[in-house]
Amino acid sequence: RNWQTTRFMEVEVAIRLLYMLAEALPVSHGAHFSGDVTKATALQDMMRTLVTSGVSAYQHTSVTLEFFETVVRYEKFFAVEPQHVPAVLMAFLDHRGLRHTSPKVRSRTAYLFSRFVKSLNKQMNPFIEDVLNRIQDLLELSPPENGYQALLSSDDQLFIYETAGVLIVNSEYSAERKQALMRNLLTPLMEKFKVLLEKLMMAQDEERQMALADCLNHAVGFASRTSKAFSNKQTVKQCGCSEVYLDCLQTFLPALSCPLQKEVLRSGVRTFLHRMIICLEEEVLPFIPSASEHMLKDCEAKDLQEFIPLINQITAKFKTQVSPFLQQMFMPLLHAIFEVLLLPAEENDQSAALEKQMLRRSYFAFLQTVTGSGMSEVIANQGAENVERVLFTVIQGAVDYPDPIAQKTCFIILSKLVELWGGKDGPVGFADFVYKHIVPACFLAPLKQTFDLADAQTVLALSECAVTLKTIHLKRGPECVQYLQQEYLPSLQVAPEIIQEFCQALQQPDAKVFKNYLKVKF
Repeated sequence: RNWQTTRFMEVEVAIRLLYMLAEALPVSHGAHFSGDVTKATALQDMMRTLVTSGVSAYQHTSVTLEFFETVVRYEKFFAVEPQHVPAVLMAFLDHRGLRHTSPKVRSRTAYLFSRFVKSLNKQMNPFIEDVLNRIQDLLELSPPENGYQALLSSDDQLFIYETAGVLIVNSEYSAERKQALMRNLLTPLMEKFKVLLEKLMMAQDEERQMALADCLNHAVGFASRTSKAFSNKQTVKQCGCSEVYLDCLQTFLPALSCPLQKEVLRSGVRTFLHRMIICLEEEVLPFIPSASEHMLKDCEAKDLQEFIPLINQITAKFKTQVSPFLQQMFMPLLHAIFEVLLLPAEENDQSAALEKQMLRRSYFAFLQTVTGSGMSEVIANQGAENVERVLFTVIQGAVDYPDPIAQKTCFIILSKLVELWGGKDGPVGFADFVYKHIVPACFLAPLKQTFDLADAQTVLALSECAVTLKTIHLKRGPECVQYLQQEYLPSLQVAPEIIQEFCQALQQPDAKVFKNYLKVKF
């Protein structure tokens, strides 16, 4: 109780011991204040002493941090004694926490405050508006030119924005009230964004351009972070907040056509779009075509590599709803990818080679998403010449590049296409393609010197290779066995008895037998 006259080390150790008690009293989900009455009462008494003693005002950063760490660790205490919530909230919000003189304390408190608010959930209801008012100044986007040193770094502000979002979304307010509060939170960001984007367009000095672009990126990141508060139970629609986020989208998308600091701006807007696809669902679709068009302009390997997951997310989530958009965008995207992949690179440029490898993987992942989402007609409708070009790139990926991750994806694509198109009613010429190119790929890949079966990824690629051959056999029947027996395998100078064994293994219902056979013989 007499902490005022005690040395900081002793006070710190006392609180630390209380913090460490959780490890000596293991319980599931932090339920320290229910169950065993003796333990629960003792711990409850200690926590009550901690939060009522005033020790949070001790003038040493170690003690202050230990206090906040401990109240967050034992957040379940506040469910049992909610009368202490206001006092602890004030400690977080005043000079002891978020307004402490030490940047280290402010930074850690921002994170702990967000955890504290999330864990209390319903107990926060009486304090929501008061807390939102008190953190108002901490939410300000500090533009680069005012020279004002903000209390929190932009990384710390992310936690404050997330906390504000959680307070609004988890409140018991009506949808109208939630929408009004969310609008109050996000409108200043949108207004600042428009002003800063105009300034960036006119900025001459590169250093200033970078500072403005960073600031714009922070604005988008903050808006994005507020959306983490939504869940399956509390969706954006149910909270009446769709309109606010659609306004944010409309505000942020023009940054994609800014010719300056493209990489920074595109990265921020892309992340926001990823979040909005989850939160706004089909309401986001009208914005996708023009956003994609801008992101495909003057792009480099890294841009494309980061753009493809966005298209994959849209394709996997909305499937046939986005079919017209995919049809239209398919070849422009592929042309952009091929253009970058065909750029000459210096022989020893390791980073350029790695970028190309990652882009190639992203490209195959895109084709896998399209074929795996029941959208193979998007490829089929691109005209015979384009379809052939795409198919050849997949064969090439399966055989020519010593990258087992890409090889595995290519065999998954080939297997899926055989399953979809390999029957009697498949596209004209596809059966020929199967025998001329897909069957050979299933042998040429494992026969390569670089195909290293000591590598786990290569073994996975071999599995998919086996699945592809099994799928061909399934779709083409005895004709496939005949082709292998009489034409293809003899052309590789394979001994007749091995051909016989191989074709028997192929006809086994268990794919594992066949995979093991491939492993041993090829």
